[in-house]
Amino acid sequence: MLIDAYPKTVVLKDGTEIVIRSLARGDFEQLLDFFTALPEEDRVFLRDDVRDPELIHRWTEQLDLARVIPLVAYDDSELVGSASLHIMPHECMRHVGHVRLVTARSHRHKGLGALMTRELVALAEERALEKVQAHVIEDNLGAVRMFEKLGFKTVAVLEGMVKDRSWKTRNLAIMVNDVANLTQIMEQWIQESMLPSHRVPGDGA
Repeated sequence: MLIDAYPKTVVLKDGTEIVIRSLARGDFEQLLDFFTALPEEDRVFLRDDVRDPELIHRWTEQLDLARVIPLVAYDDSELVGSASLHIMPHECMRHVGHVRLVTARSHRHKGLGALMTRELVALAEERALEKVQAHVIEDNLGAVRMFEKLGFKTVAVLEGMVKDRSWKTRNLAIMVNDVANLTQIMEQWIQESMLPSHRVPGDGA
């Protein structure tokens, strides 16, 4: 299984070396610190209350790779990214995966988000998934542009679907891509890159 290939070292656009690996029980404190340190405007649109120690404890203790494949990224001893591939539980959507991605602000616009997404795509391909989807706040232009560079298309915009802490309504964009298309994009990047296993072009996240 590809999950057994981790940890894996990648290099960001600024030359920073990052270790990407599967989430482990020992990541509890770092993962909780990572989410707690996120600015409120980053946390407010996450599906769960990521400041809840009990929730993070469940994530690190009750790993079920048949349902969720979680990855973390470390810059030395600092956890700087969290990404996960969620296998849709419904029989009619068993060919679809859902990707979730959060990176530290200190490591955005360096390609980390794209690199972690690339890992999720490879895992989706291994699971024989055909499509992957991501839910993004429509005016979060950095995230939208990153997924667009990876070939994702906005297939629906749910107006006023989410509210921020001030109860201002925001639109939720549902972005979808075919796994085969993503795999082709990644392979092209690998062929064109001077450090094929490490770098991807574009601004990333």
